[in-house]
Amino acid sequence: MMSWLASLQSFWPRVQESAPDPSSDPNNDPIDALTETTAQATEAATEFLDWIGSGELEALIALGVVVALTLLQWLARWAILKGIVKLPQSDDYSFAALFHRVVQRFHTYFMIMIAFAITDAMLGLPQAVSVIVKIFFVLAAILQIAEWVQEFAVSFIRRNVARSSGDARALASAFNIIKWFITVAVWSVALLLILDNVGADVTALLAGLGIGGIAIGIAAQGTFQDLFSSLSIVIDKPFQVGDTVRYGESWGIIEEIGLKTTRIRSKSGEQMIISNTNLLNYEIHNMQRMARRRMQTTFGVIYQTDPELAERIPEIVAKIVKDVPAVDFEFCAMSSFGPSSLDFDLVFYSLQPDFNRSAAARSRVLLALFRGLQEHGLEFAYPTQTLFIEKMGEKAA
Repeated sequence: MMSWLASLQSFWPRVQESAPDPSSDPNNDPIDALTETTAQATEAATEFLDWIGSGELEALIALGVVVALTLLQWLARWAILKGIVKLPQSDDYSFAALFHRVVQRFHTYFMIMIAFAITDAMLGLPQAVSVIVKIFFVLAAILQIAEWVQEFAVSFIRRNVARSSGDARALASAFNIIKWFITVAVWSVALLLILDNVGADVTALLAGLGIGGIAIGIAAQGTFQDLFSSLSIVIDKPFQVGDTVRYGESWGIIEEIGLKTTRIRSKSGEQMIISNTNLLNYEIHNMQRMARRRMQTTFGVIYQTDPELAERIPEIVAKIVKDVPAVDFEFCAMSSFGPSSLDFDLVFYSLQPDFNRSAAARSRVLLALFRGLQEHGLEFAYPTQTLFIEKMGEKAA
């Protein structure tokens, strides 16, 4: 925006061309600059009205061109707002809807100043008229562009908030905070640009604002960190209310996302409250977004099992698991010789990733495995010990 203003100021002279140089007056504060500029603008406006009311042909032509250009802009705005110009609009948050709201904020005062600027470029208005046109065009452009920037930024945030399924209260609070920050930032920049264009020295004001902002930021560093972490959660959506998450050594269900803290219901029943900044510092596992849950178990059969039958165990287990509903078999293979068993690893997926349903699926698989292996004459191993006693020889006489 600053670069755009620089190019604008190179085309349309600033107010300082008709006002004293601020550097020539060390006490030139914003109030004095505004007062002096207002007086000069009033004088130029009087000359402009006298020129319009003089009845000269050049004045009448210029006035007619201004009215015609303003009317054309107003008709184009009206056509878009009334739907004569059809645009594809999927919902209230599409880019077409955003364009519609931007056009709605295309104000008449800016249309008039555009018309005057074009007329000045085409006809070459008198010096006094040209000066006041350029002054008010720059001021009107700053106000209009600031409003457009605000609308673009707020609409973008509103689009993300509206399409989020998180806690409505947290989203509304976060959106209001973001909107407030955007409004303050945009209109602060606009005010500084206006003061700079009317001849005020804003260097000291900028330095004061910078020092004050640094002091406030240091004093409220923790609060601002949690606030921006809350905004990050709302916009980026690593988790939402109702999701089951695991972070560090804890896990639970997200109950509420606030501006400073997030409340989580732990697996043991108590509510845990953690600051948003600390929560985002963890590696968060969102269980709610699993498409399926991987499960692994180990079982063992006795060493007395026939080798050929043991070789068929993976095939037998695969058939047993595939007959269980809502699970997906992955593999089964012998893993090791245990102290008292031949150990096999079984891996399968629960197609219902919810923890309770996955636990029920695991139970169905294990019970089916228990029945199926017995039907094939396989015995599960359990810890056993075999004692070998060797008969001692008779003692010598």
